[in-house]
Amino acid sequence: MADRSIGVGVRRGLRLQCPHCGEGRLYRSFLKVTDRCETCGEDNTVYPCDDAPPYLALFLVGHLLMPFIVLMSRELDPPIWIMASIWLPLTALTCVVSLPYMKGLVVGFAWAMGVTRTDSQP
Repeated sequence: MADRSIGVGVRRGLRLQCPHCGEGRLYRSFLKVTDRCETCGEDNTVYPCDDAPPYLALFLVGHLLMPFIVLMSRELDPPIWIMASIWLPLTALTCVVSLPYMKGLVVGFAWAMGVTRTDSQP
């Protein structure tokens, strides 16, 4: 039986690996979870990860970038178009880059807690 601690699940998810074995890839493409792990055969689609990853990505990015946005606004006082042309693309890019890791985190957490989709249970 695999160690199903939250730390192990989250760590494997953040490495984008199968939460069960820690060796197989978690995704078959960008944000598409593999049906079965290539190494251990675990069904990774049973773990609910629909709404939490975008929320966590926005939460993380907001907390990382907001101090710099406020600092730039206070110290340099640039026009709004300059602020928007810098921070909107940077925020969007950071969210897109962090989203697979947040989804991996949620899949790993759900695996560790034994949470599965209700529609995939017999």
